[in-house]
Amino acid sequence: MRNQILSVLPIVLGLVGVQAAGAADDCKGPSADCVAVGRWNFSVALGAGAMTNPLVGGKAIPLVVVPQFSYYGQRFFIDDLDLGLTLAETDRNTFNLVASPGYDRVFFYRSDLQNIFVKNFSGYAIPVHAEATTPGAVQVAPRTRRVTYLAGPEWTFKSGGVSAQVDVLREITGQNHGTEVRAAAGVPLLEGKGSLTANVGLTWKSAAIVNYYYGADAIYRAGSALDPFFKLGYTLPLAGKWRLYAFAEYERLADAIADSPIVAEHYVATSFIGAIYSF
Repeated sequence: MRNQILSVLPIVLGLVGVQAAGAADDCKGPSADCVAVGRWNFSVALGAGAMTNPLVGGKAIPLVVVPQFSYYGQRFFIDDLDLGLTLAETDRNTFNLVASPGYDRVFFYRSDLQNIFVKNFSGYAIPVHAEATTPGAVQVAPRTRRVTYLAGPEWTFKSGGVSAQVDVLREITGQNHGTEVRAAAGVPLLEGKGSLTANVGLTWKSAAIVNYYYGADAIYRAGSALDPFFKLGYTLPLAGKWRLYAFAEYERLADAIADSPIVAEHYVATSFIGAIYSF
């Protein structure tokens, strides 16, 4: 099985996590927690929400219609834009090789696929903001941030009711050659007809990744960054294939990011409430 606590990063984080159901699992069929092996799974979230944009002049990214898809084979899996290969698996531990897109680009381009499959349904072909001026009238030249992918080992494990996940990833698309470590743990707080869960975690980004997105030539060069986050999510089954879902998340941006002349806020806040339909 694969715990989807990190689901792209704090995001940092998809709207709903799933686990693959192996032969030894107690999963009885598709649900909010498990999906059948060897079959494509599709869902769509309809509701209202937004993710703040910390960039100077950045507009909040709306969450209205959020499609999701996944496929879990015996070893290979796809979860939205993430790809993976399971190397070893026990009842409590799973070791994967994964490839996942770089997250920070979502703030610069509405057309980024992570704003379609994860955060926003409608894509646009223009940047979210223009890097024109910064506080103190410092001029920052605009530049392109290309789509990047990171790959590396992943360890997921369960202990009691707690699920946790650690990814150690290296940028493989030749844009910044940086390293990123993602770690998170999920804890059930209330379980009944509905369920309330808490996720806590952090993302460490090397200076190469931070500078690729937030650096400014001859003006600002950043170091590495450690961004913690906290998320509360509530799920309630409704009639048929519908279920209610709501969450609120807060991510604190490290000084290496917040001190950039193109960044205006020290945090990213995300919230959503709506209904999810599973096909």
